[in-house]
Amino acid sequence: MVLTCDICGREINGEPIVVEIDGAVLNLCQRCAQRYANVKGVRVLSGVIQQVQGGQTVVKPRQRAATPVKPVKRRNEVNVSQAERYEVIENYGEVIRDARSRLGMSRDVLASMLGIKESTLKNIEDGKLIPDLNLARRIEKVLGVRLLVESEETETELGESGGGELTLGDVVEVRRNKDREVK
Repeated sequence: MVLTCDICGREINGEPIVVEIDGAVLNLCQRCAQRYANVKGVRVLSGVIQQVQGGQTVVKPRQRAATPVKPVKRRNEVNVSQAERYEVIENYGEVIRDARSRLGMSRDVLASMLGIKESTLKNIEDGKLIPDLNLARRIEKVLGVRLLVESEETETELGESGGGELTLGDVVEVRRNKDREVK
């Protein structure tokens, strides 16, 4: 993959200079980085800026240490097996609305406490939108209600594989041509 400058479109040889301009993160070539490094509102995220005599700015790529990057687990990230293990109760909208009114809380106050829009909360209370596992847990915590129950899915027999996982043999239907059976 060829990396190009986000401003001029030229191919970038070596490491790009990464800058932030009004919230947008851009990969720049040396020439554009030199031109825009001193502009107000431009922040160099990756690269070293050096002043040369005559007021000219030179931006050189910063040498990076070879440190392994660990994936960051987000605070509200849900384990896939947990998402499959729990499900939201059937009358979740009524439970949320009753608990909110019992606590004397308006819809907009609860929505701001949960970090969602008021219209999203209205759709959840009306039963038009099922909250995901993270949101359901936050609602349980704020309102002191129970919305999640363990899933009661019964495992169906899939075929002769017996391993519980669906195999090609479980879903394929073998059809034979009559001409081939005669031979």
